[in-house]
Amino acid sequence: MPDAEINVRDVDFGRLDAESDRNLHNYFVDTGVIERIGKGQKQFIIGRKGSGKTALFQQPGKAISGSHVVNLEFSDYAWESHKAIAELGLPLENAYTASWIFTFLVSACRKWMTSVDETVAKKAKKTYLDIYGAEGGGGGLLDILFDRFKRVRKLEGPAAGDLVKLGAIEIEGVPEGAHLAFAANAWNRKLIELADELFKTKPISIFVDRLDDGWDASAEMKAMLAGAIKAARSLNLRYAAARPPAIVLFLRSDIYAHLEFNDKNKIGADIEHVVWDQNALLDIANARIARSIPVKKSEAWAAVFSDKQMRQRAYISNYILKRTMLRPRDLIAFCIYCKEAAVANGHTKVEPEDVYDAEVQYSKHVYDELVDEMHKQVPYHETIFRALNKIGYSRFNFATWEKALTEVGANGADSMHSLKLLFEYAVVGVPRVGGKGGGSKYEFIYQNRFLEPRFDGDIVVHPALRKHLNLKDAMPADADQADED
Repeated sequence: MPDAEINVRDVDFGRLDAESDRNLHNYFVDTGVIERIGKGQKQFIIGRKGSGKTALFQQPGKAISGSHVVNLEFSDYAWESHKAIAELGLPLENAYTASWIFTFLVSACRKWMTSVDETVAKKAKKTYLDIYGAEGGGGGLLDILFDRFKRVRKLEGPAAGDLVKLGAIEIEGVPEGAHLAFAANAWNRKLIELADELFKTKPISIFVDRLDDGWDASAEMKAMLAGAIKAARSLNLRYAAARPPAIVLFLRSDIYAHLEFNDKNKIGADIEHVVWDQNALLDIANARIARSIPVKKSEAWAAVFSDKQMRQRAYISNYILKRTMLRPRDLIAFCIYCKEAAVANGHTKVEPEDVYDAEVQYSKHVYDELVDEMHKQVPYHETIFRALNKIGYSRFNFATWEKALTEVGANGADSMHSLKLLFEYAVVGVPRVGGKGGGSKYEFIYQNRFLEPRFDGDIVVHPALRKHLNLKDAMPADADQADED
């Protein structure tokens, strides 16, 4: 196709959610994470909303040669029923560890039941029938955990690994949650016997995503997710030879930060923090462009984005990247809105004015994403966003912040705590230590996860939010523009 015929309208930038993007495998960009999982180096994939965790979750079965991967998604999980384990009256972490180990190993058992190796399939089916009886547990996760345990009357301890040591106990008539925990402990012994044998020759990796779907910031949910992590670690230690690991968990970083459990510090080396740099983000756009139109990947961006400069002599790529939080979903969203604006304006390439038009919708998109990410942990998020809007400028200081909170009626709010929350979600950034020369003078937490929240100088609102919050670039009583373009 001659260059003159290339048109941005023909580019498919994909969908914002990896779950519904059927073409994701055609333009998936791996930064080495899949290899590290495949080698058993990483067991916990931690990243912000929109950072690409679900895209990674969907790839290993295709990308890790010779692996047997079972994908578990908990979007339809019976969280409220699982919370009933609180009725047990034992330490929640241990009770939840038991039920998670049961969930993981039953899932492995079901996979082994489909093995072409008749001996393996026969052993797995026998264990499954021992647990569920002739009725089977043929449904989804709800059946796996809850539907078939009521016939259990007496359980014998102790259990395996990190599980609670209960001893023999009559459980007829006990509350549902206690019944579930006791039954999980009983059957875990049988499942672990099976797993000890089959993992040697038929290892399985269970990838667990969307654990945040049931997140409500409650103590029960924190204990439940801590239990999932402890269960995964326990099984991964037990089956340390498995490649990829027996259990790989995908979890949002803001949720992981709120979890507290014994030995949390010990799993640091097993965590893959999903992070992107600007070049890797551009690779995502280039791969999608090159799949849509006949251009080389190395020439893809230039084929559909103008080389004209924007304000402050910024090129379109730099302007867009600066308004992302270095997350794939941010870049994809901005590109989609740029395409829509260019088509509406009758352009075959994305021009600077299309980017400005697209930024209005993109800024609202980022705001909505943040609200979705924050609303359960930060119930007063609307108030602190109103305070930013009240300030009216992209740069401010702590005194201005305190005044704005008072003006929006947040007299009882802790001004320091609320500002730290905005910092943790990368809504605001702080001056870079020792930063000199060109480029931004400010740094955000996604650029340096060890960044300290220092509020003794100027504070800057992330460029992605300025349009939606209607903020001016200049600081109050400061005619100079912040170098944010």
